[in-house]
Amino acid sequence: MRKLLFLLVIMMAVGGVLGLLMRQDSGYVLLAYNGVTVETSLWVLITAMIATLFALSWMKRLLFIALRPSNSLAKVTGNLAQKRASRNTIRGMLELVGGNWHKAEKLLTNSAEKVPYPLINYIGAAYAASEQDEHERSKALLRSAHKSTPEAEFAIGFAQSQIQIKQGHYEGALASLLRLQKLKPKHKQILKMLVTVYTRLKDWDALLTLTPTLKKDGIFDSDNMLELERNAFLALLDKIKFRNKLGQNSKELVSEVERLWNKLDTLAQDDRMRLLYAQTLIHFGDDAKAESFIRSSLNQTWSDHLIYEYGNIQQDDTKKRLSHCEQWIKKQPASANLYLVCGRLSQSLMLWGKARDYYEQALSINTQNEALAELSRLLKSMGDVKASQELMMINLNQASKQLKTLPLP
Repeated sequence: MRKLLFLLVIMMAVGGVLGLLMRQDSGYVLLAYNGVTVETSLWVLITAMIATLFALSWMKRLLFIALRPSNSLAKVTGNLAQKRASRNTIRGMLELVGGNWHKAEKLLTNSAEKVPYPLINYIGAAYAASEQDEHERSKALLRSAHKSTPEAEFAIGFAQSQIQIKQGHYEGALASLLRLQKLKPKHKQILKMLVTVYTRLKDWDALLTLTPTLKKDGIFDSDNMLELERNAFLALLDKIKFRNKLGQNSKELVSEVERLWNKLDTLAQDDRMRLLYAQTLIHFGDDAKAESFIRSSLNQTWSDHLIYEYGNIQQDDTKKRLSHCEQWIKKQPASANLYLVCGRLSQSLMLWGKARDYYEQALSINTQNEALAELSRLLKSMGDVKASQELMMINLNQASKQLKTLPLP
């Protein structure tokens, strides 16, 4: 502020002095050239010269702008074009989110070459083209993205994988994802997409090799992990059973099923899968492993379905198995299937009275249990025909309750 005041004071002083000088003597100047003469005062000439110099200075600037566009005029117009392209990019992304694929692709593609970072434009336009089923155009836009920003290989590959999965090109997506996995082995979304691709391709063996990483890195919650392992186990088990039908050695297949079960350890939480595994071991004739598995599994988590299967094991250690069942009765006194199995094991040992007691105990818990038929057969063999017939009538009455209402003669 002080400098401005000081400058104004000086200018006023100089102007005052010049004014006095002009008033005292305006001076006289005569210019003559080739018969032309110009007469004027000294101060007018000085003013004209100053004005001319000022005009020449501006002409020089204008010429500089015209001759050096990169530093001035083009810079101004370029900035305007860049701002317009940036606005179109934002509009294009909003159209993309809003599902207006054609408009989004047009806005993003047209403004791509005028923004500092065209990668986003090309990837967004590729997504939009894919949604319109313009697969070749989508590929071309991804190539343009790689050409504009080659160092963004992961981002471009990630977008390409998503587009390939959406288009159902699972083999191509797998190749892209495996390449990306080498760059970032623990990337959660890459692992999730690999699971999707392996599942679609039914490559259960490859999925099996991926499960340790999925568990270690917590890619899926427990429910999703269980569903994933369940699907893999069922599919691989079908293959093993098919090989058994072709005549492959059962012992080899049992070992393979056992390794598969141990690898998919989340399945132990699923009662249905535990039952299927036990039934598979019994089906392949390895009752010893089936007995060991069921006993160990029941000691950890009780299952009425699994104890029922325990009664189907064909082994010579019946007395030992009955002892295990009688120990379980102390913890599971309300299990009708447990009493049924105890009755069958007792009957196998020819302990008729004990078998009868267990069957009756099972019926006191569940009148529709198979113990009804077992007890009826046992009583008939023991000579108690009347009691046997009464049980048969009960069984018949229960069955008749499930019949449909139909006209009778």
